Amino acid sequence: MRYPAGLMRADRRNRSRLARLVLGLAFACVVLYLGEVGLRIAGVAPAYRSGESASWRMTPNLRASSLRGPRDGHAFIVTTNADGLRTALPKERAPGVMRVAVMGDSTVFGWGVDDGASIADGLQAALQAPVDGAPPRAVEVLNAGQPGYSTTQAAWLFDEVVAAYTPDRVIVFVTMHDFNKVLISDRELLEGGSTTAARVRILLASNSRMYQLLRQSMWVSTEKVMLLPHEDTGEPRVDRVSDAERARGFDAMRATLATWGGELLIGFLPFHADLVGQGGDRIGVDWAHAYGKAHDVAVIDARACCGSHSGALVLADDFGHLAAEGNLKVGASMAPAVRASLGP
Repeated sequence: MRYPAGLMRADRRNRSRLARLVLGLAFACVVLYLGEVGLRIAGVAPAYRSGESASWRMTPNLRASSLRGPRDGHAFIVTTNADGLRTALPKERAPGVMRVAVMGDSTVFGWGVDDGASIADGLQAALQAPVDGAPPRAVEVLNAGQPGYSTTQAAWLFDEVVAAYTPDRVIVFVTMHDFNKVLISDRELLEGGSTTAARVRILLASNSRMYQLLRQSMWVSTEKVMLLPHEDTGEPRVDRVSDAERARGFDAMRATLATWGGELLIGFLPFHADLVGQGGDRIGVDWAHAYGKAHDVAVIDARACCGSHSGALVLADDFGHLAAEGNLKVGASMAPAVRASLGP
């Protein structure tokens, strides 16, 4: 069977275009590869810096160690257990004693203050105090706060460590770390991207030096690992924890807690602005109340704990963290809500 000459010529043209396209793609790949090799030899690092992980925690078995952060004006004493938690409570529960765990970032941990002066300590003392003539209640509070933590990290730490302490209530404080802008979210660091676009973003950020040069040529502040929520540079970043990722972590925690009758609570702590009457709206609060309403989860909001003239409750050399008095007062202010959640 003979084909018309015109069809044969068109077929050859199509095959020629396809061949040129394939050769062009192959050439581009070679150029990109050589560019990547050259940039690696030149010492250019990828956008994502290896060693950053969503699954770290404090050094275990610290014994009255003196700590001082790079921006701290004073040292403070810290003791941790074998799990890296700032607590002396054993995993084994004492009969008849209720257990509450608090989880969150450095404020929950008690950064800047000595052992015995954290939010957990203030909450425990208030829960154990007699109320309206009733005898003291047997309640202990586990400090599971970790500096720099997001709610995704809190959910990870709960699975890895805190669940073994079988707390009756777990208060997860929503931290501002959740809303910082990053190249790879904490959940993606743990599990990888959930969509094709996310997987491509992670691959480029983790491996491509040319992508890093492109970022640096197009956007400002690319050298920052995290941008604050208001720092909109136009660069395609994601929240360190999206609402969906936070809900997923909370759902998993609630399911585990339910196996022994425990419950999850959501908390918010005061900033210096709240303590001086300039707090205003807080990102994440509306989400927390919506989640709480949908899943019957109580929200403990301690932002108005101490009045609007309480600026002295923060550290004098670090307004981002509470002083010992502030921790104890904030912890005590949450006791009525926690007591109500525990029941009679």
